[in-house]
Amino acid sequence: MENNSSKNIFVGIIAAILVFGLIVFAIETKKSLLQALVGFGLFVIPFTFLSSFKSKVSSFILALITLIILYTCYKFGYTDIWIGVLMAGIIGGSAFYFRVNKVKTFDAEDYIEKARNHHRNKKNE
Repeated sequence: MENNSSKNIFVGIIAAILVFGLIVFAIETKKSLLQALVGFGLFVIPFTFLSSFKSKVSSFILALITLIILYTCYKFGYTDIWIGVLMAGIIGGSAFYFRVNKVKTFDAEDYIEKARNHHRNKKNE
């Protein structure tokens, strides 16, 4: 368990360094931070919830909207949006990869029933 935890911490630190590097790159090369923020805002949710797109229709809609956004950005010369897309890919991809797994919630009635059955089985032995 500790090895997995240290791996998660290491990946989190690497992701933070990469995002920080992209921000510094944007500032030093006088890129538009507003465009980077827009790119991040548009793509962080799809990257984070990538596993939710399991059907053909939702994959088609995601791909179509992505292509329309990218074409529009290209047409109007918003080339700095790629910095935000990369940041969204790093942060959203990390959140997608290290997401919290679904667990069954605790049900008190189910617990009581199992305890009764266990108690009954003990008596019958």
